[in-house]
Amino acid sequence: MNSDNLQSTLSKLIQSGSRSNPAMNTLINDYIKYHVVLVVVGGFLVLIFILLSLFFWTQFKRAPEAVKHKWTFEKKAYFSLGALSTIVGLLIALIVAANATNVLNPQHGFSLLIDSLGTPKAGTQMDTRYQAFNTWVQSGSTSIPSLIQRKVHERIAFHTTRAIVCGVLLLVFVALSTGVWRTLIKQSRVREAKWGLKERALLVSGAVTIALSLLLMVIVVANIQGAFAPVVLTLMNG
Repeated sequence: MNSDNLQSTLSKLIQSGSRSNPAMNTLINDYIKYHVVLVVVGGFLVLIFILLSLFFWTQFKRAPEAVKHKWTFEKKAYFSLGALSTIVGLLIALIVAANATNVLNPQHGFSLLIDSLGTPKAGTQMDTRYQAFNTWVQSGSTSIPSLIQRKVHERIAFHTTRAIVCGVLLLVFVALSTGVWRTLIKQSRVREAKWGLKERALLVSGAVTIALSLLLMVIVVANIQGAFAPVVLTLMNG
């Protein structure tokens, strides 16, 4: 059996609309779970960024202006952080909405996943995995084959470890970023126009910690999805 046979098997089952095949149900339910995790975690992140936006915009309005109606560094910082929080929050909300449609109508999204399956070379590990999936789905068994189970357990361990490690790093960089920006704003109130090398280095560090925090946030969410929905990811990526 090859990947074309796997695609054909999955396509016929998804097009039939029947949910009487337990193996196919396992795949579809795992696909739904993958998107549910993103909707739940993403919704929580949207709430956090809404609160951050409200805080930064409030501080922006309260921040004093310099002479001749020019913005102080403090006002510029709160404006930038408020704009960034708003944009990121809106982007996450858009992603959450898109994934919610896959939760409500998983057949369409899963059919696109089937179409994306490649054609591995004969004798490769991916070809062997596709054969195992194809045999399992055709059998309609509730029991996942040992080859797939082993890959699933490896994937759970991998994603769980990465989620924990990156989650800890995320907290560290968020704390660092908070400390850096508080220091910058505090120093700007004392000497607005006299910035030295130290302040400029802090400004770069503040921007870098924000970028790394956002990157780690994406990595954590992706690995939480992988830990909670490993079967469909094993189908796609091995």
